[in-house]
Amino acid sequence: MTGAWGKAPAVTAARPERGCRMRERVWVATAGLVPLMLAGVAAGPGSPAAPGPGIITTVAGGPGRGPAWSLAQDPQSLAVGPDDTVYVGDSGGVVHEFTESASWEKVVAGVGGAQGPGVLTYDGDNGPATRAHLSPVSGMAVDAAGNLVIAHAGNNRVRVVAEHTGSFYGQPMTAGDIYTVAGSGRAGDAGDAGPATAALLNRPGAVAVDAAGNLVMADTGNSQIRVVAERTGTFYGQPMTAGDIYRIAGDVKGDAGDGGPALLASLRHPGAVAIDAAGNVVMADTGNSRIRVVAERTGTFYGQPMAAGNTYRIAGNVAGFSGDGGPATSAYLSSPSAVSLDGSGNVVIADSVNRRVRVVAATTGTFYGQPMTAGDIYTIAGDDQQGYGGDGGPASSAGLSTPEGLAFDGDGNLLITGGGRVRIVAAAAGTFYGRPMTAGDIYTVAGRGPNASPGAGVPARDAVLGATFAVAATGSGNVAICADIQVLLVPAAPGTFFGQAMAAGHIYAVTTPAQVDCLQGLASDGHGNLLIADPSNQKISVVAGTTGTFYGQPMTAGDVYTIAGNGENGFSGDGGPATSAELSFPQGVSVDGNGNVVIADTLNERVRVVAATTGTFYGQPMTAGDIYTIAGNGNIGFSGDGGPATSAEMTLPEGLAVDGAGNVVIDDSDNNRVRVVAPATGTFYGQPMTAGDIYTIAGNGNLGSSGDGGPATSAELGLPEGLSVDGAGNVVIADTDNNRVRVVALVTGTFYGQAMTAGDIYTIAGNGRYGYFGDGHPATQARLAFPDGVAVDGTTLFIADQYNGVIREVGP
Repeated sequence: MTGAWGKAPAVTAARPERGCRMRERVWVATAGLVPLMLAGVAAGPGSPAAPGPGIITTVAGGPGRGPAWSLAQDPQSLAVGPDDTVYVGDSGGVVHEFTESASWEKVVAGVGGAQGPGVLTYDGDNGPATRAHLSPVSGMAVDAAGNLVIAHAGNNRVRVVAEHTGSFYGQPMTAGDIYTVAGSGRAGDAGDAGPATAALLNRPGAVAVDAAGNLVMADTGNSQIRVVAERTGTFYGQPMTAGDIYRIAGDVKGDAGDGGPALLASLRHPGAVAIDAAGNVVMADTGNSRIRVVAERTGTFYGQPMAAGNTYRIAGNVAGFSGDGGPATSAYLSSPSAVSLDGSGNVVIADSVNRRVRVVAATTGTFYGQPMTAGDIYTIAGDDQQGYGGDGGPASSAGLSTPEGLAFDGDGNLLITGGGRVRIVAAAAGTFYGRPMTAGDIYTVAGRGPNASPGAGVPARDAVLGATFAVAATGSGNVAICADIQVLLVPAAPGTFFGQAMAAGHIYAVTTPAQVDCLQGLASDGHGNLLIADPSNQKISVVAGTTGTFYGQPMTAGDVYTIAGNGENGFSGDGGPATSAELSFPQGVSVDGNGNVVIADTLNERVRVVAATTGTFYGQPMTAGDIYTIAGNGNIGFSGDGGPATSAEMTLPEGLAVDGAGNVVIDDSDNNRVRVVAPATGTFYGQPMTAGDIYTIAGNGNLGSSGDGGPATSAELGLPEGLSVDGAGNVVIADTDNNRVRVVALVTGTFYGQAMTAGDIYTIAGNGRYGYFGDGHPATQARLAFPDGVAVDGTTLFIADQYNGVIREVGP
């Protein structure tokens, strides 16, 4: 395969904090790839050479672009610009835009890859916004100049994408570039009355722009409302200097202070802000389940007399749901997450936990098809059903899934995010976003829901994948991917695969999250079936590539079958049927030259085999369909090199491969080693080996990155989590924490453009720095983000670039 699917923009990024290791959590964030070694694709004398020196490109995944309705993403925040462009902020660290006339999403900021526990990426300031790393986009606004303002709760910053070249928020800006305008990145509460970029923020959750152009933010973690002055002047009763930051509401965490000065009021994690036509600051005081107002001037608003600078409650009382049709101040709300103002001045609330959108009427009249009384509250969307339903019918009868963002377009239609979708409540009958709509009804205009596949007909390079944990080549040029707990396929040529008609270079779901939990391991056998390590369900599953009998079972193309594991977490069953055995979070699977299935039974600290036929394998007599341990004694540790593999200790074996000589190559991850179980006596990887014994071929046990160009057994590795074997028999390692892909040479020769000595180790992709950079350049100059899986297909190396959410290839 080649890089003709396209390439991603080059960016740089800082290294994030690493997620928890598997023993500390059931859901494994940093799981290992299961590599591929197809039966019949054996390495050895006369085998194809390993790939040559290569250029790295992205072939699947990224920030996503395409028809708004087809992108699988997780939209969280919304904003509408003065030109009626809709901006959608994604949890993956991307901002998309689309318009009513062209429902085609394109990326305006972010490269993606914000997925994963602890991954809060930040880089790219003063450069193109489309090459910057963003954390999940918690809030957005568009100012009068058309600049896009982005709140990053995870990075404790507020950033701006300049629409035009000029000076904004005290900085010179270039059109299309991104800049930090508030927050130093450190969490805290400091910096008031000084430069906003030096201030400490604490998870800013939302931002709005007032009539003077000032940025008003919900500094959620500090339980405050703060302002960045656009120009020097007096605002909110305070003299302000352009570019400086000021607190205008919130003192200590609590729920007191209504009717008094906003600076002395107690708030609790305000999650949203909006500015009404009178200049009042309307906030969702999320932790108190209330909507409150900071009056800009003295007057009567929302049915109450208000004094300039004071705070007032206009909706909500205690957490819960009640009050529709009565006074909003007596109603119960539950963690309102967003607030907006419609064209009539009504306050629209995302009542998140109640799964409803509600309205506080500013005046008496008919709105959203209902007669309303000033100051009373009404539900206009959602009926408390969790989930997604009701499209094409009345919004008040629809199911919503935790509404998170609200905005109004130029036609007065209400846009809502939640449940992985952007939905619209039509303000009037007409055609909007390419479809006829009825007033008061609800429709999906973007997104396909959480964990949705990218969708048939979407080019792989335009799909949003989330974290990519594994990749496998099927031998026919097709590439299979584990991403978002699904198995996806990108065919190299058009045809029917796994029972589906597919187009070349497009991406398709082969399984659903309900069928398997594909987080770790993926391999292809000689029949074109896909094998999946399903650690959450304690099983090894197969997706049948064609209809036939495999692993002793009749199978139908595209269906999923269990071939090992009874679903119980434990260790049992050796010497008996594999489907009756207990496994413990298996993370690796491969197929040897005899068709046997080799399993990394990770938390059992063992490697086990399901025999394909009756015979003697790995020094043991085996019966077809039964399971046997071939390495590991079940104890955590490191011991046994040079002796029987079944007596050895291992720690979290994750990835597996089988080389052309039949050696089982094991990723002994937490020992920072790669080990081999020899099937026969001979010399492999520069060492004499005895059949059935175990040997280290890479890693000295220390966590680090040293050793390139020298003996692999003296080198340091960084929690390696994926393995493959190339056509020349070299072992390819996803050296995860080192953000590299490395190779242990089987024999002396030239591979990947480098002269290599048998048994030595070399880097072939990644420069050791975390990030997403280098497409179109030599692979050794690229940045990777915890590569979790590798596979080799002919002259092409594929890398599951985990936290960049992409599959990258290195081709000649």
